[in-house]
Amino acid sequence: MRAARLHDFGADPVVDDIDVPKRKPGQTLVRIDAAALGHLDLTIASGTFDVRPDLPHIGGTDGAGTVVESDTFAPGTRVLVRGGGVGLFKDGCWAEYLAAADKVFTPFDPALDPTVAATFLLPSTTGYVAVHDIARVAAGERVIISGASGAVGSMAAQFALAAGAAEVIGVVPRADQAALLPPGVRAVVGRGAQVAAALGTEPVADVLVDTLGGDLLPVLLRRIVPGGRAALIGYTLGTELAIDLPNWLLADVALLPVNMIRKTARQAELAPKLISMLVAGEVRLAVQPFPLDEIAGALRAMREGKVAGRAVVTP
Repeated sequence: MRAARLHDFGADPVVDDIDVPKRKPGQTLVRIDAAALGHLDLTIASGTFDVRPDLPHIGGTDGAGTVVESDTFAPGTRVLVRGGGVGLFKDGCWAEYLAAADKVFTPFDPALDPTVAATFLLPSTTGYVAVHDIARVAAGERVIISGASGAVGSMAAQFALAAGAAEVIGVVPRADQAALLPPGVRAVVGRGAQVAAALGTEPVADVLVDTLGGDLLPVLLRRIVPGGRAALIGYTLGTELAIDLPNWLLADVALLPVNMIRKTARQAELAPKLISMLVAGEVRLAVQPFPLDEIAGALRAMREGKVAGRAVVTP
C-alpha cells in the first residue's frame, strides 16, 4: 500500500510503498477513504512537540474509512478514525489502510461525504462550543467572528446565525478570504488599523469569537459593548495579548478561553447532532481535497494559509 511517512523531523513526508498492516486481536482493519491534514499533524512533524513518534512514522490523526476486517464492525461499515494515539505515537491515516484498536473507530452516517467526515469534528465542535457553551450567543445579539473564512471561524459564524444573531461580522486579514465567508456574514477586511477604521470607534457587537489573535484581537476587544463576552480560540496571527487593565476593567468584557483539549466528552456528545446538520445542509464545511501523492504540497499550502477550508488527502 502507499503511505505518507515522515523520515526526518522538520522534513516533508514521503509517499512509500509498504505492506498492508495485519490486524491483531481487538483491532479493526480499514481502508482509508480520506484523511485530514491538521495543524497538530504539522506540529508533530516539526519535532518540536513533546510527542515524538518513532521514525519512519505515518501521520494523520483524523480520517474516515471503510471496514475491511473486524470482530466488532461489519465489513463495509463507514467509520470515523480518531484517538488511541493514531497519528501521534502510532501510525496514522495518511495511508491506504490502517489497523488500530476497535475503540478508535466510530460508525457514521454514510450519507456524509468522506472528505467532510474526516475533517468535520474539530472545527464543527469547536465552533459550536465557542458559540453555545462559552460565549452563549443569544437571539438578537451582534457577533464578530475573526478568521470567519477558516474552518473553525466559518462554523462559528454559521452557528451564530442559526442562534438568531442580529448581525454576524466576519473579519478576515486578506481580501481574497472575503469570498469564502458563509452567506449572511458581513465582511470586514484587514489588520489592525484597517479594521479599526472599518468598524469605527464605538462598540459594535455584544460577542467576539476570535480565532486569530495577534494585532486584531486588541482592536476587536475594544469594539465589544461593556459587559460583553469574548471567546478566544486561536493565535495564528500572534500569541501574546497586552491589556490596559484600567480600561479593560471599565469595559468589563469577559475573556473566555475555548480549550477543546478539555472537551473530548462534549465532542463525542455533539458529533451525531453535527453530522445530521451537515448531511441536511443546515451547516457547511469547506474542504479542499489533495491526492495522497501531493501531500507535501498540501502541507506547504497549509503553512502559507492558501487552503480554502480544511485540507484533506484521499489515497
